[in-house]
Amino acid sequence: MYATEGDLIKRFGVEIENLKAMLPEDAIVDAIQDATEEINGHIGGRYPLPLPNVPSNLKRMTCDVARYRLYFQQPTEEVRKRYEDAIAFLKRVADSKAHLQIQDPSTNEVVDDEPTNKPSTMPIGTTYRGGVFGDDVLNMMPSLK
Repeated sequence: MYATEGDLIKRFGVEIENLKAMLPEDAIVDAIQDATEEINGHIGGRYPLPLPNVPSNLKRMTCDVARYRLYFQQPTEEVRKRYEDAIAFLKRVADSKAHLQIQDPSTNEVVDDEPTNKPSTMPIGTTYRGGVFGDDVLNMMPSLK
């Protein structure tokens, strides 16, 4: 799991204690587990699971999603908004438009995605084989010489 009950209490304080008093015994653990599974559903296609470590932004989003799940009746507007913001960010992560900033535990370097070392254009003198026109068609076109 990406967060603990302590993380929820640290973030939201008395509100979690009040919710805990009204819910079944394992409700907090279940909400965190549900949040973790929902997050994994978004990021699992992009990152190998389990993650080597939990970035702080993922811990925050887990707390926001779990808090939303703890409201068994009507969540407040602020709780709903934080949940929707977390899910929107996770969708951007899944679409490779945002990054989680995952660090390698041994080197503390960000190993978020494999870097693409491919140049944006082909080097001079290479033959590109995947374009719309092949070399045979391009050779028939007039040149500027």
